[in-house]
Amino acid sequence: MEQWNNGRRFEGRVAIVTGAGGALGGAVARALGAEGAKVAIGYRSSADAAEEVLAAVEAAGSEGHAAKLEVTDKASVDAFVAETVERHGRLDVVVNAAGRIDPADAVRFAESGDEAFAALLDVDLLGTFRVCQAAVPHLRRDGGGAIVNFSGSYGNGTNQENVVNSVAVTYCAAKGGVRALTSALARDLAPEIRVNAIAPGAIAANWEDDWEIPQEHVDEALAMTPLGRMGKPEEIAESVLYLASDGGGYTTGQVLEVSGGWVLDG
Repeated sequence: MEQWNNGRRFEGRVAIVTGAGGALGGAVARALGAEGAKVAIGYRSSADAAEEVLAAVEAAGSEGHAAKLEVTDKASVDAFVAETVERHGRLDVVVNAAGRIDPADAVRFAESGDEAFAALLDVDLLGTFRVCQAAVPHLRRDGGGAIVNFSGSYGNGTNQENVVNSVAVTYCAAKGGVRALTSALARDLAPEIRVNAIAPGAIAANWEDDWEIPQEHVDEALAMTPLGRMGKPEEIAESVLYLASDGGGYTTGQVLEVSGGWVLDG
């Protein structure tokens, strides 16, 4: 009988994590390093946070490197992926955790702007596309591997003024694109490469400063969440690791909701 989880599921494997200077990407990179992966930590502006993540990876007995990555720039993406393979010799896992955080995306449809929407698509959807396109030849060469994208939950609120609970239109459209990309890419790359996505619900973060969302709107969303609390970045990381691991080897083209029951199937 195969042992799916010995605590070092990614020993000998190399992983790329974009947006690894942020809370979610950083948690994923730390978790991969703790389970033996060599981790390429991509960040856009959070250099200090990325270096802290790298230190945690190294403290766990693994290796890695942190480098600036702009997912809106194909040359930057191509260079980051090439440097990762040159440094570490192979590529096995890609986690697309980079995402735009801007109050311009947390508004009702009437206040949405086409420039902000284009910028959101460029980071969340086209950025994911660029990283996948650069990584796939290396994943294929090294025997397959797994891609995990970051989509998002659409929310189920009835108060349209609360964009936590109902979720903003442009954000939903961008993350819907990631969902569609994930399922179509999984079909295109099968059977060598598995492609899945994770859809986090409300995760502990600085909502008021990052998105200019008042606490009462966060509280209203949590009141409609069966588990009654925000998720932890580490809980998202554990879910990502399942999808990227051999234990998730029969799962592809799926979007895993990790939202405390905020969005329910059935």
